[in-house]
Amino acid sequence: MRRKSKTADPRLLLYKERNASECMNAAFDFMRQNWRILLRYSIYILLPVCIIQTVGIVSVVDAMLAKASDAPLSDMFTFFVLAAVGFVLLNAMLWTMFKLYHDRPDGLATVTGSMFRKLFWPMLWRMTIAFIPIVVIMVPVLALSTIIMLFMPIAFFVYMVAALPVLLIAPIYALEDVSIFTAIRRAFVLGFRKIGVLLLMAITLYVMVYVMQGITLVPMALLGYFRALLIEPTFALGSSPLAQVMGKSLFNLSSVVFCYVSYLSVAVVMVSGAYLYGTAVQQGEDRSILADIDNFENL
Repeated sequence: MRRKSKTADPRLLLYKERNASECMNAAFDFMRQNWRILLRYSIYILLPVCIIQTVGIVSVVDAMLAKASDAPLSDMFTFFVLAAVGFVLLNAMLWTMFKLYHDRPDGLATVTGSMFRKLFWPMLWRMTIAFIPIVVIMVPVLALSTIIMLFMPIAFFVYMVAALPVLLIAPIYALEDVSIFTAIRRAFVLGFRKIGVLLLMAITLYVMVYVMQGITLVPMALLGYFRALLIEPTFALGSSPLAQVMGKSLFNLSSVVFCYVSYLSVAVVMVSGAYLYGTAVQQGEDRSILADIDNFENL
């Protein structure tokens, strides 16, 4: 009797030794393989947050154009609170997808809404917990390094060395059944083990995020300038109600796109960090062999 041949697994391996460029390539491959389902759920989950965030951006811009003496601190505070909410939602959505992708033989090809929701709500709670130590660690380190950088520019690299392992807290806490304190400890152990790769990835991805955000920021800035012209009494279109509505609507739309693209660019950074985590675990624990032992048909 002929033995049925086994089809090749189309998924990307998580626990595999990779260098910095290979980790980033794996992240882009993951996004490219699953862009349809990622786009659909990001629109459901992140787009409402982006729309509400735009209200804060527009309020701040309106106050600047009106040359108000008091800055709209409440709107700025709302913007940053919503940014935190968006960051937690992005983590919950991304790691839910990531876990489903690596746990199922066909990846995300046959994932349904009920499967996603069943894993998403516990993941949302875990990412809410993970957000607290991330902020507690990042904010003081950022503030201290900013002060030191005024006298020692090299403090930027000190900040990166201290802060970059924090990027591994969320994927470790999402993918491993451990406590948040164990996730923090493992993040720094694995992060310092691969600190050279982490630094190289961080610099490269920073440039990528800067470019992606810049592409959407340019039209947003131009439309903001157009709105500023509309309030000038000498500008011909300033008295046109249609121009006023179009200028504000296009600026609002560009603000939503800017927020949404910012989340997507951060998602690439996070997935790259997840594959770096897989590299560090594979080198230290040889997790791929342990996975094969649990699944004899792979031997």
